[in-house]
Amino acid sequence: MKTSTKPQAKKQIGDLLVEAGLLTQEDLKNVLREQKSSGKRLGELLVTKKFCTEAEIATGLSIQLGVTLVDMKNAPVEPSALELMNEKLARKHTAMPIAIEGRNLTVAFADPLDFDAIESLQFATGTVIQPVIATAKGIGWAIDKHYRIGDSVDKIVKDISSTKKVELVSDLDMAKQTTDLTDLRNQSEAAPVIRMVNHIISTAVDRGASDIHIEPGRDLVVVRNRVDGHLRIELELPKWVQGALISRIKIMAKMDIAEKRLPQDGRFGVKISGDKYDFRASTLPANFGEKIVIRILDSASVPKSMDQLGLEEAELKKLMSVIRQPQGIVLVTGPTGSGKTTTLYAALSEIKSVEKNVTTLEDPIEYELDGINQIGINEKAGRTFPVMLPSILRQDPDVIMVGEMRDCETAMIAMQGSLTGHLVLTTIHTNHTLATITRLRDLGIPSYMIASTITGIVAQRLVRRICESCRTEVPADPDMLSRLGISPKNAEHMKLFEGKGCANCGNTGYQGRVGIYEMLLLTPRLREQIANDAPESTIKQLALAEGLVPLRTGALDKMLRGITTASEVLRVVQMDDAGSICPSCHDVVSSDFAACPSCGTRIVDSCGECRHVVDMSWKFCGYCAAPLAGQRRPRTTDTRDGNGRFRTSIS
Repeated sequence: MKTSTKPQAKKQIGDLLVEAGLLTQEDLKNVLREQKSSGKRLGELLVTKKFCTEAEIATGLSIQLGVTLVDMKNAPVEPSALELMNEKLARKHTAMPIAIEGRNLTVAFADPLDFDAIESLQFATGTVIQPVIATAKGIGWAIDKHYRIGDSVDKIVKDISSTKKVELVSDLDMAKQTTDLTDLRNQSEAAPVIRMVNHIISTAVDRGASDIHIEPGRDLVVVRNRVDGHLRIELELPKWVQGALISRIKIMAKMDIAEKRLPQDGRFGVKISGDKYDFRASTLPANFGEKIVIRILDSASVPKSMDQLGLEEAELKKLMSVIRQPQGIVLVTGPTGSGKTTTLYAALSEIKSVEKNVTTLEDPIEYELDGINQIGINEKAGRTFPVMLPSILRQDPDVIMVGEMRDCETAMIAMQGSLTGHLVLTTIHTNHTLATITRLRDLGIPSYMIASTITGIVAQRLVRRICESCRTEVPADPDMLSRLGISPKNAEHMKLFEGKGCANCGNTGYQGRVGIYEMLLLTPRLREQIANDAPESTIKQLALAEGLVPLRTGALDKMLRGITTASEVLRVVQMDDAGSICPSCHDVVSSDFAACPSCGTRIVDSCGECRHVVDMSWKFCGYCAAPLAGQRRPRTTDTRDGNGRFRTSIS
């Protein structure tokens, strides 16, 4: 078994430099004679006499010995490796510990052929030394930086003294009150790396970020915050802080700091200026080191009632009507990051009471709510949705929240639970409300079961709000309006707004987000069509006729009211096959409608008898011979009312 990794070379460093063409034999003899009298290192004399540079020596040795060359200014140094070798040993042998894996300690040497130094360090550290090559100057710089890391980090985070007080919560069991929290250290006494992490966390909270991304690159460590759904660069740190930074977060989240090859997950809690926050951390091994993403979970930000969701009055009434039903299933759908969980928590906060047993099954538990029994999924322990859901049904629940319907088994158990008198709230990933019915059918759920259990489906998206501080009117872009399905001839009558960018919004033009919703309440006629396996297009026409307001309509309404921008609507709402805008009343019209159901305006030129698309220059329909006189599309005139809204007269 191999016990050490000395470079396998019998030749001295001078001979190798001669072979590499960096030194002549005569020059080597002269330098060796001077070395005996001066006692200086060979490499130091070669550089002093300008026979070669440190970089040339390191590169030549790396090629000749087949040992890795390391740039110490960009190499991450692990704190656990640093602890194995003190500063005195490092300076004595011009060596810098870099990483530890098992019993193998990677150390950078200016002279990797100094076997006495390697053996001395192996004895002192109790490890097997894995030598790599670096310049003496680089190693000296690294010793100064890492053994005196406090001064360096203070220079990086110049305004660290103004960072809010951050306290690490000693116990993540949130059933205990904040009086049981222990301060890890006072900020003034904290180590610099701890202050740097505290600065990153508190800054993200101040920005209103939902996630912190710590991403090692080739030369830098980039810290980005996700604000209003978009990532923004917050800090760019030198590569050498990478090891200390990641190790600190791992310690906070109770992860294994020695495990770098596998992903890990952990949680921790902090108090920032007295306010409690939960954080969920996840590591992922990447090309230049471990990437960490920290999700910020602020229980105080969870809406305490449905009124705080920003729903329109009609939307609020519809949603309240379904969550107050004694039984049935309410489905919330949308892509990741669309606010589905927030909507479910708001619904639970609205309906929970001392008379009701409310139980949730989540993966993972994101926010901890009082008065609710919350159960987290743990697949390694066998706690999966299909396993835990039947057990919850035996716990006499009134309301059940299931984090997500992922498979047929989970969906069937949830539906059977609703049939036996329980209200079930859950989520599913689809593009809109009607696609949810098709998705459930694809999972293998019978249509009659879908029709008899579902009471309502909510599709939602989040669009960014225009910053009020820099909001300004802009001319309508005809091309963008065309992509939104709006006729360019109406552009001159529309008032659109954008944010110019200011200090309040981080020069993005946006500040905060608002929800847009599509709500489908299952009426008797819709249940009948679903139970009879009617196609999605048929159900869509009936739903529109019974008052379904598509996502697109809600998004365009907020655009025309100056709440969001046209580009945000295009980014968030899928426009494919979304229909068109009525030129008269501006309602959204289904793509397969020939006329607007709200005002009767003809959308496409079609025959009034057979509905085939025709050329209105014809006198008779070429398909059924019906006369086309009087069937031309009416002319429309747009005017403004006293409130600035558009009103169209038809002639």
